[in-house]
Amino acid sequence: MNNLFKFTIYVFTALGVAWLAFVVGAREQYGDLSPTAEVLDEDGSIPQDADLFPHSLPGIAEQGAKDYLALGCMTCHTQQVRMVEAGFDVERGWGKRPSVPRDYILQEHVLIGNTRVGPDLANLGLRGHTLEWLHQHLFEPQALIPESVCQPSPFLYEESAEETPGYIEISSMESAARFIKPTPRAERLVAYLQALKQNYELPEMAYVETEDELTDSMELEISSETDSANDENASSGAPTWLAEQISSGKEIYMKAAPGGGLCFTCHQANGQGLAGQFPPLAGSDWVLGDKEKLIKISLYGLMGPIQVNGVDYNGVMVSPGIPPGSLTDQQVADVLTYIRNDWGNSATAVTPNEVASVRASIKDRAPMQMWTAAELNDEQP
Repeated sequence: MNNLFKFTIYVFTALGVAWLAFVVGAREQYGDLSPTAEVLDEDGSIPQDADLFPHSLPGIAEQGAKDYLALGCMTCHTQQVRMVEAGFDVERGWGKRPSVPRDYILQEHVLIGNTRVGPDLANLGLRGHTLEWLHQHLFEPQALIPESVCQPSPFLYEESAEETPGYIEISSMESAARFIKPTPRAERLVAYLQALKQNYELPEMAYVETEDELTDSMELEISSETDSANDENASSGAPTWLAEQISSGKEIYMKAAPGGGLCFTCHQANGQGLAGQFPPLAGSDWVLGDKEKLIKISLYGLMGPIQVNGVDYNGVMVSPGIPPGSLTDQQVADVLTYIRNDWGNSATAVTPNEVASVRASIKDRAPMQMWTAAELNDEQP
């Protein structure tokens, strides 16, 4: 009985601590946030007559948020521009600054999401898409972007084979022209998407200043998104240098000839690997984690037991290249940057200099002496 009493006390103590940390603590940090001016006075007060941000969503957009939630759009899209240290969201043109808690305080449903199969939508309303483009994309994404994996939503529209006033034309290479008319639900959803704008600074987060070349590239990407149909893969809106590196890395990943990595044979073209045999690269804690480990594996290969996303594997991976280990520093950097930025992954690029530095640090390692997961983990501080 005495032990039962102690156990009960411990359980309630643990629950109490968790409640204090996750409820009271969060309330203390963010619970009193309110709209504020972009710039405060020297004493921290809001300037008189200053415009306050964020603004509330229009009524039709609020209704559209419920449709967005009901249709499961947040399964594949986030609405959070990440910190500069965490990836290339700002450089891709997904926002002028990282998102902060204050951005969401007026939203009835905070639809941040946690997976990026498609691009982040926090600032979709700033990307110049027309009403027609958005409706076409909802009706049949593949008519605009053939490689899109977005689920079509024809049930949101009335369809006609003849041109009719008020209808939007849908055309593709594989079918004759069709015409659609949005239902009220489609109108609400598009109104919500157009209202997604974090186009203001806040005292706690100003616009991010980037290098001139990256800024010019970002502006060019944003201005041309409508014409280019805003490619929905991981390199969407990427600065030129990053897009080129990802494109080169994809070619290496898929190439089964000298100069290629032959990576797809095990990890598959979709990055999902083979269950029980080869671990996935999509969402992999190893791929998105420490770059030095990743480079070492690419230079010497990996063997023995390894745990990826909590799942155990045991096999052999030779270093990529034909012959194995023949990839240059640039090629290794490109293919690693690619796998860190496709299939919903989003992480910082790997540079040739980083590969060269790691290669120099392990130059005394015996040729083709594969790493083990235990060895790589033990070497980390």
